Amino acid sequence: MKINELKPKNVWKFFEEISQIPRCSGDEKAISDYLLDFAKKRNLEARQDEALNIVMRKKASPGFEDKDIIALQAHMDMVCVKEDDSNHDFSKDPIKLIVDGDYVTADKTTLGADDGMGVAYILAVFDDENLKHGPLEAIITTGEETSMVGANALDTSDIKAKYLLNIDSEEDGILTVGCAGGLDLEITWANEFEEKEGQVLKLEISGLSGGHSGMEIDKARLNAIKALGRLLVDIMDLQICDFSAGVKRNAIAANAWAIFTTSDKENSTEEINKRISQILNEYKDTDPNAKISLKESSWDKKALSKDLSKNIINALFTMPDGLVKKHQGEIITSSNLGILNHDENGTLVSLMARSQIDSAKENLAKIAIKIVEQFAGKATIKSSYTGWQKEETKLEKVLNEIWKEENGSDMEIATTHGGLECGLFKGALKDVEMISFGPEIHGAHSPAEEVDIKSVEKNYKLLVRALERI
Repeated sequence: MKINELKPKNVWKFFEEISQIPRCSGDEKAISDYLLDFAKKRNLEARQDEALNIVMRKKASPGFEDKDIIALQAHMDMVCVKEDDSNHDFSKDPIKLIVDGDYVTADKTTLGADDGMGVAYILAVFDDENLKHGPLEAIITTGEETSMVGANALDTSDIKAKYLLNIDSEEDGILTVGCAGGLDLEITWANEFEEKEGQVLKLEISGLSGGHSGMEIDKARLNAIKALGRLLVDIMDLQICDFSAGVKRNAIAANAWAIFTTSDKENSTEEINKRISQILNEYKDTDPNAKISLKESSWDKKALSKDLSKNIINALFTMPDGLVKKHQGEIITSSNLGILNHDENGTLVSLMARSQIDSAKENLAKIAIKIVEQFAGKATIKSSYTGWQKEETKLEKVLNEIWKEENGSDMEIATTHGGLECGLFKGALKDVEMISFGPEIHGAHSPAEEVDIKSVEKNYKLLVRALERI
């Protein structure tokens, strides 16, 4: 089956169209211009701001003019991650969509259903003149995957909606009524070089399951950055030559490599290989495709000093990462080491703390800062956003009624550990009732990302009927 044969046709049509356009976080100009052009071609009121957010409006259907205004909300950017052997260039290559049984996935890259599906839903609604609805607003933001840049920059003074439907959740049959807040910690060490000593080895980690650091942080998957710390801690006279791991601050690091020296190649190799076997055994259930290798290498430049190398590795080994607290099935607090990068400016590590409770998030960051200070590094909070506290709304009742009529069962009412822009919008639009839903998406933020075809149709029907009934 081909994409253009899937239902609802208009949703898949627009999803295919936006999949042709570069839209990695930070590279949203083309997709933002496409959305603005979409509005102009249909004579819709629309504006594009300096952050490239798009706000557009559609008049009510005949007979629905007196209805309350409803805002549909999604983000246009996507996490861009590919498999090691992929030659895909996210700055120009279209996402290659694949229909695989009951799912749509991509060819060795992230699919972008997070949140391309939300955008496609909005475009399908604003394009269809046969739907019944009151006045509509659409808020499509940039940079959601990188600290919610667009939502932070958006001027909400002209938003008149009484209700907001966020289409950025990823579990079928679940209404999201609250989300975790987040905090980004930037950890750095300045370069300090010495002449390298000893033998040069290269450690490579690949094939880890990775995944979304909010939705899948409780899956106990191996983080490649933590693995580097464990494999290299206390190695004799360690000097880091170069290293790298992870690609996104909010994705569980799935790959890493390090070139380093040791004064005792034989014993270090034996010890590291023993640790490799232990790690692969411990994570065989959660990371069945994990590969970790150690081999001889070469390096013709200076290396980081022994003291600096030791401090960095000790910090990676000690840093909090993974699930911190879970209660009654809900993830409350977590930490994720997302990126390890080294260049001429020094070493940088990103840590993202999440929690439904702001004080818990801030305490977790404080723990990390204290650890970094113990190992002569610098830690700076780069951004922080509050969570969206659970509330009972008319939206919850209406959408649940429709779902039950269509599917014969109640929706589950839940909060999410993923970050949603509702938290920011709630601060600016205090009287607006909000809810979040969306089609079933697996493996978001990883090349394994896929969206359930039937779920796309079910949730679009839910949206269309909700617009008529609210």
